[in-house]
Amino acid sequence: MSATTAPASEIQPLPPAENARATRETASSAAPAAIRHYLSLPFAAVLAGIARYDSVSFWPVAILVVQILLAFLCDRHIRAHERMEPKRWAIRYALLSAAAGASWGAVVVLWFVAAPPANEALFVLACIGVSAMEFIARCRFPYGYAAHAALSLGPLVVLLLLQAAPSSFALAAVCICVSGSLILFGDTIANLIAESDKLRHDNIQLIAKLSNETREALQARDAAEASARAKSTFIANISHEIRTPLNAMLGMSQLLDRADLEKPNRDYVKVMLEAGRGLRTLLDDVITLARDDTMTDNHNDSDPALAARAVAQLLQPHAWEKQLRLSVNAPSTLPRVAADPRRVRQVLLKLTENALKFTDHGGVEITVGVDEPDDDIPAVHFSVSDTGLGIPPDAAETLFEPFMPGDASYARRHQGAGLGLAVAKRVVESLGGNIGFKSEPGEGSTFWFTLPVANASLSGATDDSDADAEVTPPSDLTLLIHTGKLRVDLALSRILESFGNRVIFAESRADAAARAARETFDVIIAGTSDAEMLAATPGMRAPLLAVLFPNDRSPASGEQILHWPAPPRTVYAAIRDAAIRKEPAAAQTRDSQEVAPIDASAFAALEKSLGLSTLLEILQSYIKTAENLCENLAEASAAGEWDEAGRVAQDIAGAASGLGLAALTATARGFAQNVRNHEVEDAHTLRNQAQLIVGEHARTRLALASLYPDLAA
Repeated sequence: MSATTAPASEIQPLPPAENARATRETASSAAPAAIRHYLSLPFAAVLAGIARYDSVSFWPVAILVVQILLAFLCDRHIRAHERMEPKRWAIRYALLSAAAGASWGAVVVLWFVAAPPANEALFVLACIGVSAMEFIARCRFPYGYAAHAALSLGPLVVLLLLQAAPSSFALAAVCICVSGSLILFGDTIANLIAESDKLRHDNIQLIAKLSNETREALQARDAAEASARAKSTFIANISHEIRTPLNAMLGMSQLLDRADLEKPNRDYVKVMLEAGRGLRTLLDDVITLARDDTMTDNHNDSDPALAARAVAQLLQPHAWEKQLRLSVNAPSTLPRVAADPRRVRQVLLKLTENALKFTDHGGVEITVGVDEPDDDIPAVHFSVSDTGLGIPPDAAETLFEPFMPGDASYARRHQGAGLGLAVAKRVVESLGGNIGFKSEPGEGSTFWFTLPVANASLSGATDDSDADAEVTPPSDLTLLIHTGKLRVDLALSRILESFGNRVIFAESRADAAARAARETFDVIIAGTSDAEMLAATPGMRAPLLAVLFPNDRSPASGEQILHWPAPPRTVYAAIRDAAIRKEPAAAQTRDSQEVAPIDASAFAALEKSLGLSTLLEILQSYIKTAENLCENLAEASAAGEWDEAGRVAQDIAGAASGLGLAALTATARGFAQNVRNHEVEDAHTLRNQAQLIVGEHARTRLALASLYPDLAA
């Protein structure tokens, strides 16, 4: 039974041989303590001398030096004979203890016989104390202590008994009782000390083991972090390697799709385009899930209403192609959310794309509002509702897991891999929000997520990063291209020349600088190193678009950046943003009456891509939607509800921009901006601007009916 849990009376003493072995095994660690104890003996002798003589003589101290010498001999014996047979070791240790006790007994006899009895009691107590100190050093082997006590205190007891005085008898009895008690309980105390030493030894080993495990855990963590960094680097590199040829194939496929092909060949190109876009989406989702640094944020806040309308504008053509209704319900008074605008749009885009993909009839609605806080933390609630098939209950638990689409057969039919929702969940949770859904099979689904409100003003303030995504290809621009890579120059020219842009190639960096100084360009596209040089060219007035390749250093001159490889819509947006910087915004805003209501060449391209019947269905759906929006705009402006009127105007701009109706888009967007920024306070002026939107819609409808007479019916 352990000495830490059992009383002393229940502890069984060890057999002599085992006790000797235990003493031998632990005496090495106790030897330094014994040496320190023996070094205190001269001080004890001085105290004994004072107690007996009231003074100290030198010669008794000399005898105690023998004690110190014997202590060192004991220490050497312990260390030199650690592997000796236990019985022989115990006998030799007992003999050394007896010799030490005899030397101490000689000192006691000399002092006691030669000195007067005035301080006899104090002297006896001092001797008992020194003997008790010896017990500390020898208790691990009780036989050794018994030999030492008998020879050190035995002569003193005999001398006290020979005096035949009551006080002497009492002092002799005290000596016998103290020594006998220590000898009697020596085994028990030795076992307790042995248990204590064992616990101490175990603790030392445990601490050493924990230290080793901690060191190994830290090494494993460092190795895992290094592996994660290597994985991220590998994924980043391989993604660029895969995206470069993939984007090239998609770009060439789009050019083929616009070419004059026979119907079977056009169908083949459409299948190739759809497969390529699906592969690119899958690749983006896999990279988002795999990379460790995907969730890094720019710590910006964003306007949730603008994000929702940007996503709706981007996906509106896809909704029209499937003859679905895509609407947005997002008031302009929403607070800003503490999230980067790109992340908000990324999640909304994933959810809305899924809703459109799995909906065959009806429509999709994006709703944004303020959520009722449960923990005093306000949040903005986003939801995407559809009228699709719904989600079966048995798929609900794994819906947000990677590669787990809700309905396998339906997902296969729509080329779903089950990654979009996993990406959305990861992004939302990294932004401190929650995500979920509710669904009834056969009635549709509603996916929602919440994001915390930012400590910022309401969303009336504009943010450059929140600007609506405009993907209409630029046209009638003159561009100078010199990226330093011929393949990239050719790819950019093929993407841009299809829409009536004039592209000029520079043969070298010097040629690019010379042309930039003497000719007029709408945008100059150059590599990062060339862009920095061109920015410093005297007389250069055109805006720069720097093409940043993998592993390139970002330019320090502050020009617009295009990360390559990039899909065509990203190229269009980058060129548009760069071209806007050419002149002040006011100088670039044209009167909508001077702009043609429709672009006949763009509609010809749509007709070739979609087919006449499909395009007519899309236009009919658009006209119906635009008619309703114009009625709502007229009602809101008549009632003086300008916030609602601005929201409706923004929806009109989003619907019109999806078909490239530049005049109506500019008019509606200008009105929405005036309302949002409170640039016009006069209600009469605002009503006139609202009427201009309605009139521009009527002009656009007449132009469409003139181009497609079947719409007039």
